[in-house]
Amino acid sequence: MNHILSGNSFPAIKGAQAGHEYYIVMCPLKRLKKIFTVDETMLAVSDRAQRVLNHSRIPQITRYIHNNRFDYTFSSLTACIEGHTSFQPIAEEGHGSKIGTLLVDEDAEFYLTDGQHRSAAIQQALEEDPSLGDETISVVFFVNKNLKERQKIFRDLNLYPVPTSKSIAVLYGSTPEENLTNKVVNDGDFFNGVVEFSDSRLSKRSSKFFMHSSLHAACMELCRDITEDNWEKQAQKAIDYWDTLATNLPLWQQAKAHQIKPADRGNYVLFSAVLLKSFAQLGKELLSEHKNWKTLLKQLQKLNWDRTNKIWADRCFSKGRMDHSSHSVTLTLNILKKHMSLNLTAEQQKVEDKFLGSAK
Repeated sequence: MNHILSGNSFPAIKGAQAGHEYYIVMCPLKRLKKIFTVDETMLAVSDRAQRVLNHSRIPQITRYIHNNRFDYTFSSLTACIEGHTSFQPIAEEGHGSKIGTLLVDEDAEFYLTDGQHRSAAIQQALEEDPSLGDETISVVFFVNKNLKERQKIFRDLNLYPVPTSKSIAVLYGSTPEENLTNKVVNDGDFFNGVVEFSDSRLSKRSSKFFMHSSLHAACMELCRDITEDNWEKQAQKAIDYWDTLATNLPLWQQAKAHQIKPADRGNYVLFSAVLLKSFAQLGKELLSEHKNWKTLLKQLQKLNWDRTNKIWADRCFSKGRMDHSSHSVTLTLNILKKHMSLNLTAEQQKVEDKFLGSAK
């Protein structure tokens, strides 16, 4: 194992949890690589206190840093120090007794206990943009921890994580793509009030029709090549399409007017993520190829959206459940285009021929 460099000291704030001291320091990003030199990846699982580094995550986090160069946000790293440490406060009493310098023996070893992917991504980002070097990240240091104690810290830190739902992630996001979807929800006549932001899934009794994440996925099908310069214009185009579509779907209108009970929406394929995506792909084609797209959408008014309608069988609805695969989206889109007397693309026809052949 590699040892840390001699003479490590950090401005620190001292705290206590469960009767044990810990320290919070502000670490310059360029110093992370010099501090965390212990490589546990070559050890057996039982001999390390970390999960295996997932290298595919590092470029994603690195891109996040670069794409949010002036407003990226990272939570603290957590690390353990095995070896002698001492704390020199700036005062004997009061607040000053908890503020000072953490001194670490040259033979002590630093173990990154939580945040290895953030640390690795920061180091990669630094190679590409050295100007990040003097910026800082907070590190929580636990001292005098052996392997078993480090493993417990890792376990406890990851024991009750609650992943942020995709809907909340989009709602709180600020990328052009996320801004577009949020504008569709806020400014559109139909979707305003019927989109669920917080929960990971809709209950049968929910007053909402669609998850925000489902609408976002549909908007990304409808609008492509979204940029900082064009997202507002694209959002307006999307709002126009979705609101026009909604006026031609009586069941959507009835449900929003509370004329259909939430529990009864499950009787129709119309209130599902797969239909949203199919409508989005239909819209992408209509807006780019048909100037009379608003007139064409009127043909959807009399389509039977009941799950018992055999045209949906094994397309978007199979074995009692909605099928959200991309294959099902295409098969559903094909039904919509056939009903509107629109020609299928070569790829859509290929999927259709294979489906009909299997059905026979």
